[in-house]
Amino acid sequence: MVISVVNQKGGVAKTTTSINLAAGLALEGYKVLLIDTDPQCNATQVFIHPEIEIGLDKSLYSVLMKFAPLTSVIRKTQFANLGFVPSHIRLSSADLELAQALDNRSARLKRAVDEIKAQYDYIVIDNPPSLGLLTINSFVASDKLIIPVSTAYFALTGLDQLQETIAMVQQTRLNPDLSILGVLCTFADHTLVSRDVEKQLRNFFGELVFKTTIPKNVALEEAHSRHTHVFAHARRSGGAAAYKVLIKEVLAR
Repeated sequence: MVISVVNQKGGVAKTTTSINLAAGLALEGYKVLLIDTDPQCNATQVFIHPEIEIGLDKSLYSVLMKFAPLTSVIRKTQFANLGFVPSHIRLSSADLELAQALDNRSARLKRAVDEIKAQYDYIVIDNPPSLGLLTINSFVASDKLIIPVSTAYFALTGLDQLQETIAMVQQTRLNPDLSILGVLCTFADHTLVSRDVEKQLRNFFGELVFKTTIPKNVALEEAHSRHTHVFAHARRSGGAAAYKVLIKEVLAR
């Protein structure tokens, strides 16, 4: 199964969710591949130290722009069952470059993923905070979407546009089987704003909202800075506990 973690808003824990979902599934014994499609390379910097330069030919850029096979850029991680495809800052120009392409530019990632899909139980895609052609490529390549939403005041802004984009991908036959696996409340705390936003999300999306919520938790940020996932950094933390429950819920769905 291919799962995209997506929201065009930044700061909603997309990368945190992608990393810990992929790592948690790997810890459960599943073979997992994490793909970073975000030109900001945040997930990449967790697994590859920022001081280590990643060549274009060893990143997702060469797959999307040069039609290199995905197998040529997959890297092993220090964690069992978990492979990784790094992003590159040059992907920031991908929308412009893809807009000039004459092929089925929305399906380039799907073609690459389809070649290796059978080798993995789960492929998790971390997406940029936009709804451009990179994200459309992820939608076309994916079976399911997870939408993290920060339980903050402006959290609901843009969700209508996201739903419209999902519907466009379904209705134009780019990927008619694409569906939302779940909406995930992140940065949850005990403030009135957080509780109100969560209530609005549950009223609007109903059963699509995961029962699990991800709390504000310093261990999640600390794990990033130590180039690892929260289960390796602080397995007894509230963040680790929440993502562990989320993974069980994902598997149940």
